[in-house]
Amino acid sequence: MPVLEARSLVRTYRSGETPVRALDGVDLAVEQGEFVAIMGPSGCGKSTLLNLLAGFDRPSAGEGGPAPGRADRRRRPHGAGPGGTGPARPRRRPMTLTLLRLALAGIRSRLLATTLTILITAAAAATLVIALEVRASGVDPWQRTFQAAHGAHVLAIVPSLDDAHTVAALPGVAERDDPVPSAVGAASIGGHSERLEFAGLDGRPAINAPVRIEGASQPGSGIVLERSFADALHIAVGATIGVPTPTGVLSLTVVGTAVSPSQPRYPRHNPGLGWVSRDTLARVQPDQSRWVWTQPVRLSDPAAAPGFADAAAAALPSAEAQAGGNAMISWQEQRDEALLDSQPLTVILGMFTILLLAVGFAVTGILTAARVSAQYREIGLLKAVGLTPRQVSTVFLVETAALGLAAVAVGFPVGAALAPRLAAPSAQTLIGSPSLAIQPWHALLAGAVVLPVLLLSAFLAARRATRSTTLAAIRAGSPAPTPTGRLARAVARAGLPLPATLGLKDLIARRRRTFWTATAVAVTGAVVVATLQMRAAVRIPIVGTVSDVPTELSVLVYSLDAVLMLIAATTLVAVMLLTVREQIRDFGVLKAIGLTPAQVTAGLVSAQALMAVFAALLSIPLGIGLYLAVVSITGGSDNGTVFAPWWYLALVPVVVPAAVAVTTSAPARLAAQIPVAEAVRYE
Repeated sequence: MPVLEARSLVRTYRSGETPVRALDGVDLAVEQGEFVAIMGPSGCGKSTLLNLLAGFDRPSAGEGGPAPGRADRRRRPHGAGPGGTGPARPRRRPMTLTLLRLALAGIRSRLLATTLTILITAAAAATLVIALEVRASGVDPWQRTFQAAHGAHVLAIVPSLDDAHTVAALPGVAERDDPVPSAVGAASIGGHSERLEFAGLDGRPAINAPVRIEGASQPGSGIVLERSFADALHIAVGATIGVPTPTGVLSLTVVGTAVSPSQPRYPRHNPGLGWVSRDTLARVQPDQSRWVWTQPVRLSDPAAAPGFADAAAAALPSAEAQAGGNAMISWQEQRDEALLDSQPLTVILGMFTILLLAVGFAVTGILTAARVSAQYREIGLLKAVGLTPRQVSTVFLVETAALGLAAVAVGFPVGAALAPRLAAPSAQTLIGSPSLAIQPWHALLAGAVVLPVLLLSAFLAARRATRSTTLAAIRAGSPAPTPTGRLARAVARAGLPLPATLGLKDLIARRRRTFWTATAVAVTGAVVVATLQMRAAVRIPIVGTVSDVPTELSVLVYSLDAVLMLIAATTLVAVMLLTVREQIRDFGVLKAIGLTPAQVTAGLVSAQALMAVFAALLSIPLGIGLYLAVVSITGGSDNGTVFAPWWYLALVPVVVPAAVAVTTSAPARLAAQIPVAEAVRYE
């Protein structure tokens, strides 16, 4: 009795306006226990027939599938649903489950590739999340500081007292305070002089008051320093600073430290800020025509602060003010200035995200292509039992998407947890520490950036292999690349030692893998070169200034360097293991004709090291360009930019190939030790 039947089975597709009949009246009966092979040229309808018999597609005419009583379903005429009514629907659920099972099997069977993909993708997702969260984590501390200071919705910094009164009298002002005069002078600290703005207070301001951190809140006969200025110059409460005045040096005792929501961090904002009494200000700068006045106002509608600032600037009658001697700072601008320390972090994190995605694209392509190569015969069998090339590619895409989602799930909490630590420099001018600001849409954005990169790489790697003919894949078992072209012939004629020649020809034969591996090495080298430049700039600051580079920024760069180097090293090991697995039989043949294990190892390692030499040379200009881009984007100038000593850069083409040789030597030695008999029998 047949277990599988087809009667007058027809399946017609349309190519534009032309009908294409893939099956034309097929009759088939398969008895229980019978083994049947469906053979024919590519495009004759084998896959279409199997899809119809399995219920994955529905025929244009006829009927087919398991015989009555089989697979818990009954044959019914084409076009009829259960009970003979309604249209039949293709059974897509079994195909979906099949694809998911194949993808899951691929993930579990290749733990090294799975781990490497998740590591790279999680690192990229984490850096992107940090870039998004680092500013948001400082918003709450700024708001707490603004509330404690009873902050000004608009600060009018004007050259005259009359201009200050004009701003305070404008419509929309709900609360005003007396204007605060200030003048820029100098402070002698530890034998060198620093610029310092002295703000003269008659008492505690009602608006935009300094928020006490340590010591006294009012200066009295001394001075209260803004905290980031005191921390940068290591000035403790109780210390004495010298202030040059027209009548001599005035000694002021530091009686306390404070913060203000309108004052950015020193030395990014220079000069620093100190609060003194009005009498002390008059001694520092007796010429009141050189004073600048700050008029703080609070508005009935805080959201209208930018518009009020524009109206205030237009309302000032002073010629000096109209010429640009004033500044109107809304509370939104105060917040942005206070949190501006996150900008270089965001730029560097964004660049590292791009670099990690580039490495991830390369590694995903390498690993997917290697898996396709290792499963070349299995792919042929899948196509023989009915899967189309698109469905086979879907298996790899589903696998990559699952790994990408897992990586985003790992990278998002890591990035969100690290963001407050990296936002710590902003806390020097704020109350409290940056808070954990977990925003789920950041995870969605990270996934929207990372997943398409991985999927595109996997698709491009799998597309070419899955288009091969079924019979060729089953016969070959795995595609055997052959070194062809002028470069391969030049290597053969170069007179190099046999191991080096074989290694180089293998790199040429697998040029796509070689290209992406070299890309990963070059990107990692470029980051190291850029870090050397940044380190030189940090260690050689401009004479007489305080370094504006937060410690957290250096730690971040070094940590991301370490992650990239770990990823590059793991990638090299994975690539070497893939190469070894594909060439075990070749190694056995080479050893059978007289090559020693040491020569086999040398052939593998020397080829990878030579590839690393070219990648390292390319990484030098890339790294310098990356460094200059960071300097430019973060507001620096190319003039006077500090570069690392030339001998640092000269070491890159030496150290990188040596590191690659050390990393790849272990798997190469293991492969070379496999006995000849086992290597030749390896399938």
